[in-house]
Amino acid sequence: MPPRRLRSRLGPRLRAVAVLVALAAATTGCATVSALNGSARALDTYALNPLPATAATTRRSGSRVVFVADPTAPAAVASDRIVIKPNALQVTLVGDGRWVEAAPAHVRTLIARSLANTGRYALVTTGTVGPLPDFTVMTDIDGFEARLLPEGSPAPAQVVVAMTLSVVRDADGRLVASRRFTRTAAASDTDAFAVVAAFEAANGAVLREAVSWATAVMTGAPGA
Repeated sequence: MPPRRLRSRLGPRLRAVAVLVALAAATTGCATVSALNGSARALDTYALNPLPATAATTRRSGSRVVFVADPTAPAAVASDRIVIKPNALQVTLVGDGRWVEAAPAHVRTLIARSLANTGRYALVTTGTVGPLPDFTVMTDIDGFEARLLPEGSPAPAQVVVAMTLSVVRDADGRLVASRRFTRTAAASDTDAFAVVAAFEAANGAVLREAVSWATAVMTGAPGA
């Protein structure tokens, strides 16, 4: 009989523990599902624009083949997320937007399309299969980010686009020229659309200068 009374006392306690364990597991499961749903939510996707072709450059006037290599970039910007830095030591992400592809790949596409749109080359390619190139354009991305500005500044954030372009002659592997390009643009807000609009302005300014310089280097025109 005593053992039976002992069991009758332990039974409710064991049942209570079981209920608590089940509730804890359910709560954990809900938190996990919530986290997964949060990380899997759709983000607005953005793409910057290359320099446009004009009526005067729709016909190819050059014979050179140019290969645009994969850029190098810091790990902080080497993804498809839009980076915004609250300070020099911290890296965060614009929560409601992403690039159409990883930032280095997107920059490569923009450089290649902008060079092709000049009409000064027989072919500008990012592919590894095709005719042997006359030149390779290498890009080192130094900065591709938004930066929060101190309170009281004219704008809440500023976009910085900085990259070094190097032109290598494939016949002998010689470095022909190298130059760094940096441009900034104010962002009117810190949401994705405003930040991307500032990226468009800063990156477009870099492309105009960099493509003009690289074309002069590779075609032997003045201004290299």
